[in-house]
Amino acid sequence: EEKKFNGKLVIAGMKGWKSESFDKNLKKFGIHNDVVVLGFLKNEELRHFYATCEVFVFPSFYEGFGFPIIEAFNCGAAVITSNVSSCPELAGDAALTVDPNDIQQMTDSIITVLNDEKLREDLRARGLQRAEEFSFQRTAEETLRVYEEVYSGC
Repeated sequence: EEKKFNGKLVIAGMKGWKSESFDKNLKKFGIHNDVVVLGFLKNEELRHFYATCEVFVFPSFYEGFGFPIIEAFNCGAAVITSNVSSCPELAGDAALTVDPNDIQQMTDSIITVLNDEKLREDLRARGLQRAEEFSFQRTAEETLRVYEEVYSGC
């Protein structure tokens, strides 16, 4: 059974090294009218993007620190991200994680989140809580605690 989505896929970020083949495939598969590529967004635009999306999908293969995950949490987005690299550690239980190589799993997860308002709201609430763990205030407090611990051991 083919699953359909009657909305638009909106992609934010600068075009990369595979963008030409991506653009060709949009036309080849007849979905170029269903995909909006915004390109680079300024901070305020990005916050609006996160805050208004139904689900934010971040299928990264390699990530040192997944700032977009935390940014999306901070703006109240429901998040789906990769189950590799630093993404699962950052996401905790506040996001769905998927194998970035498994297109069917990713598709199923997106459709599940879009069709399940309770799950979407739960992910948004857990994301806002998770984001607090990465606030500047909390980071400063933890850094100070480590310094005090090291200093007291001298």
